[in-house]
Amino acid sequence: MTQVSDAIGTPRTVTPRPRRAGMSAATKERLCWWSGLLLIPVVWQLYSMVAESPLIVGPIEVAQAAEGMLADGSLFTAARESALVFAAGMAAGTAVGLLIGILVGRFRTVDVMLDPYISALFATPLVAVIPILIVALGFGFQAKVVIVAMFAFFPVAINTAAGVRGVPRDLDELAASFCSSELQTWRDILVPGALPFIVTGVRLAVGRSLIAVVVAEFSTAVTGLGFLILVNSRRFNMAEALVPVVVLMATGFLLYTLLKKVEARLAPWILRSSD
Repeated sequence: MTQVSDAIGTPRTVTPRPRRAGMSAATKERLCWWSGLLLIPVVWQLYSMVAESPLIVGPIEVAQAAEGMLADGSLFTAARESALVFAAGMAAGTAVGLLIGILVGRFRTVDVMLDPYISALFATPLVAVIPILIVALGFGFQAKVVIVAMFAFFPVAINTAAGVRGVPRDLDELAASFCSSELQTWRDILVPGALPFIVTGVRLAVGRSLIAVVVAEFSTAVTGLGFLILVNSRRFNMAEALVPVVVLMATGFLLYTLLKKVEARLAPWILRSSD
């Protein structure tokens, strides 16, 4: 409360009006996030209800189909097989991409030698190479892992090389002045300095690897989520065909969110610099 004086000088007490409690910025952002998340399923369901084609199904039908596929175990079995292919291919492609990216960004000679191959293969539609790989490696697990690793390799290698080239030379000279070995320079200077580019490359590799899993399963052994999409779409079971698609979308979103958290923990200066 505040005391003020009126026109004749008599003091009186004035009670301030309470401020309206508004939503915080975090609450507004969360509300916008949920609104955007629910908008597409609602529009999709409404469209499926008014559409004349029986092949157009909505989220409710897809959820019911997912329940049935979970009950008979087909969805879990396919998801497990696809997850093994994705994990092995992603790990192999990321590891080789990191190594080649650091070498290309670090040494000019390696860059000159490998740049024509990396540029040419990156520009080549990798889908066109899949039949050749299948003939060479067969239709089993190994072929699918190699296909996924190829899709994951290029984003990681190219972004890592760009990040290593962007590390200031002053830091390199500082490491040399302290007699740091090459491996110590990689660990203390190059990898931390290129970390934003590396994380970006891994994010891109996740999306490309999920695509590669489905493409590999379309072309190789009849297993995994790709097989479920293929066989159900050929039988016009549209709800069952969309269930693996939704699983892949959810997987990509979860991995992307996880990588953002890893980035915030390993390189918090990235978030501060973007504020």
